[in-house]
Amino acid sequence: MSKRRQVWIFSLILGFLSAIPGNAQGQALVIEGGTLIDGTGGTPLRNAAIVIEGDRIRAVGTKGQISYPPNARIIQADGRTILPGLFDSHIHFREWMPPLFLHYGITTVADTANPTAWIIAQREALRHGYIKGPRMYVTGHRLGGPLPGGRSGVVPNAINGSYRINVQTVEEARAEVRSLVAQGVDAIKVHDGLTPEMIQAVVDQAHELGMETVVGHEWNARDSALAGLKYIEHSQPIARATIRDPEKHNLANPEYLMEESLFDPLIELFLEQGVYVNVPLWSARAFNPRASGWGWEQLGPELANDPALAFVPAKERASWSTAAFNQRNVSSQVREQRIVGLRKVHAFMKKYAQAGGKFVAGSDSGDEDVPGLWTHFEMQSLVDAGLTPMQAILSATKWPAELFHLEEELGTIEVGKKADVIVIAGDPLENIAATRNILWVVKDGRVVDTTYDPHFVNPLPRTANADEAGPQEGPAISTLTPIKARQGDQEVPLRIGGRDFTPRSVVRFDTTNLSTQFVSDSELSATIDRSLLQTPGTYALTVVNPGSGGGTSNVVYFLVDFRY
Repeated sequence: MSKRRQVWIFSLILGFLSAIPGNAQGQALVIEGGTLIDGTGGTPLRNAAIVIEGDRIRAVGTKGQISYPPNARIIQADGRTILPGLFDSHIHFREWMPPLFLHYGITTVADTANPTAWIIAQREALRHGYIKGPRMYVTGHRLGGPLPGGRSGVVPNAINGSYRINVQTVEEARAEVRSLVAQGVDAIKVHDGLTPEMIQAVVDQAHELGMETVVGHEWNARDSALAGLKYIEHSQPIARATIRDPEKHNLANPEYLMEESLFDPLIELFLEQGVYVNVPLWSARAFNPRASGWGWEQLGPELANDPALAFVPAKERASWSTAAFNQRNVSSQVREQRIVGLRKVHAFMKKYAQAGGKFVAGSDSGDEDVPGLWTHFEMQSLVDAGLTPMQAILSATKWPAELFHLEEELGTIEVGKKADVIVIAGDPLENIAATRNILWVVKDGRVVDTTYDPHFVNPLPRTANADEAGPQEGPAISTLTPIKARQGDQEVPLRIGGRDFTPRSVVRFDTTNLSTQFVSDSELSATIDRSLLQTPGTYALTVVNPGSGGGTSNVVYFLVDFRY
């Protein structure tokens, strides 16, 4: 057995052991004595009691006024605050993230751009307990278009390593939506470069197929809202919608040119269309006058050097000491522009919130971020912008559940809903930073052990770092069909497209040469034997041309998924 597989099996055993709940299987759970902020926006309930049976909330009321099942486990929450499990509506999932989300009380996440097959496999592995972490909803790869903002994302052939694809026509946009829905995504993600007509086509096609949620980081928020998009992501689309001169829309930091006289018409449109706003402020934290009170300057280095977080790649941990607030290298002019831009964004956000607009806390966590913790910083950003602490709480509970049409299951602590509950120290209505003081996490009715395992290994590593272009000389892979199988499948025939293949070319799966057939200089076929499909994982696949000067192709990845 290879060392790689030994590590994976050891990690899987540890994962199952750590997933054993604090309350026994079938045992009811009662949380009593704390102050309940149930996520509805109503008045907090003092001396509350929540009864949980199975994965559902069975009763909510005042302690002493509702009955408990016999032999229930009781968590004493006196002097604490009880909240719904938190929901981060905007992440870019990486394989090392799951333990951090749970540690910070994030029980649900929405991933909004990743390789489609891989992120669906992650979602299912989390759902079935092969990986311990939050429940996840996914968009698969994102859809960009031909306008200026989409040029940087052009990928001619979206092979399995890609997390983005750019379409050129309305019909291509519709076709991509049909493909994503057929693959099983939970929502559709649009990105810069789509024309309003393309966004309208995406929204219409998604709705025709029963897909209610379309999210996006698009070019102009007004055009997108008129096209039917009910989710506006980032501040730049809002800035462009409040700047009259289109020549200024291409600026890297258009926020400082926002015209406040145009706020009211845009807010009126957003309210009419029921638009949810997500403005991750990661790019502006260094210029937030209150950000120094968040404690990151001390917390970042502490986390970077925590041996319990050894499962996080060293490069990511190193960035925690410097990246988030280190923007000292920008010019004084750019810095001033960003400060002005942040103030204008805050003014828009406060005005929209006061008018009844809804926000979702989405941290945009990806590389160089601390998943989970960033969700709490986003809530704090909203309060810094002028929202109330209650609105910030709703942004991470009720409102994202509504956005993803999950309000019947998640987002609030109410009878019949999924039992996702956190207990914290402190009062977040007095100081929103109290949400970071996690004492207990309950997901699906079971108390979660959120202690870090430094040996955590995700059995299905991410695939998005493939060299899609291939080497300049020698063989190169551009397409692979299929791109995944399930554990225990019979042999899998492959078709590999590319260039510079020869009759001597060999397809290599991990370290094993496959039986390979030469079709043409741009196509090979090969067969993966069932013996190679017994262990779930992400396996490198290359083409090797033997002999002097033959060369090895770029890497693409084949996914062996769990059999559920």
